[in-house]
Amino acid sequence: MSQGATTKLVAMLIIGLIIGAGIGYLVKPTPSPGPDWVSKAEFDALQADFNAAQADLDEAEDNIASLQADLTTALAEIANLRKPKKIGLILATGGLGDKSFNDISFDGVQRAHDELGIVFDYVEPRAIAEYEGFQRAYASSGEYALIVCVGFDQKDALNIVAAEYPQQNFVLIDEIVDKPNVANLLFKANEGCFLIGALAGALTVTDKVGFVGGMDIPLIRDFFLGYEAGVEWANPDATVLTPVFVGGWADPTKGKEMALGLADLGADAIFVAAGKSGLGALEAINERNITGFGVDACQDYLYPAFNIVASQTKRTDNAIYEKILKAILGKFQGGVYTGGVKEKWTGCCRLGEELEYWEHKFNFTHVPLPTALMNKLYEARDKIITGEITVPSAFG
Repeated sequence: MSQGATTKLVAMLIIGLIIGAGIGYLVKPTPSPGPDWVSKAEFDALQADFNAAQADLDEAEDNIASLQADLTTALAEIANLRKPKKIGLILATGGLGDKSFNDISFDGVQRAHDELGIVFDYVEPRAIAEYEGFQRAYASSGEYALIVCVGFDQKDALNIVAAEYPQQNFVLIDEIVDKPNVANLLFKANEGCFLIGALAGALTVTDKVGFVGGMDIPLIRDFFLGYEAGVEWANPDATVLTPVFVGGWADPTKGKEMALGLADLGADAIFVAAGKSGLGALEAINERNITGFGVDACQDYLYPAFNIVASQTKRTDNAIYEKILKAILGKFQGGVYTGGVKEKWTGCCRLGEELEYWEHKFNFTHVPLPTALMNKLYEARDKIITGEITVPSAFG
């Protein structure tokens, strides 16, 4: 064999060995010993650990997404809580400026604005027929945490509107609408009026006293009966003249005529419970220089030269404020709520627990009453609280 042929054969053998080794490695690789080598069992364990870790990561990502959603919801709720709550106030006919029932009710909402940060809207209806429209307009907006309806004569309208909007909360003053979304606030006004009667009976010189009411309805008859009982308790010799009624809440001219008529009959002390109509009656009392008594809010400051001696107070401001607070805290409950002298929902502006409040509010100072008269007032108050005196009422 020639040398060339031999060289060619050797080369072919070498190439064949290399190809064979390569094929053998691909078919059955031999692992290299050392730190980089792992067995199949260890690999499978590592793979299982990796899969578990991946599952944990996926679960963590889901939890993070859920937490982010919860955080978004919580932030929205916080923003909603920080947003001022809105209150709707529907005043009684007669409107603001009566220095009595409407004004003191407005003060309760204003106090909630000042102390609780609420915002509010209010309307001054001119006629009973307007109540339903105003109530429905407020309720249908869905904007109000509470709608306050001032006055017994809103009952009929509220019976309809409260049923139409069961998720809307309402407050009604001086009447009852039997709906779970209505808080009905009733005041034992007769008890506060008894205190006024006690003062009138003690102060009269002619032994004749009078009463001017806004309308001849059970609510105002309740005022009169308490007043009459207080006069008789303090002065059995005094005569309470037949009560007179204006027939409305916004007619001060007629109110003045009514009071002048009582003065002509010899009354030297007159209690006025007639809303804005009563302002005319108080003017007549001042002109005749006789003793007068205001109603609902302290009206003594109107004629401070001792003509308006004291006022029966009906603290609708306190009661309304309490219900607004409950509403914005999410604790509002419908039902009937009643308060009198004991609960400090009714009283007299001359009582120590009220005197400073009213003098600060209207920026005036009362002319002091004689000690014996004040003692009589406190005696009447204390006996009502203990139950020794039961004040008659038009409501049984």
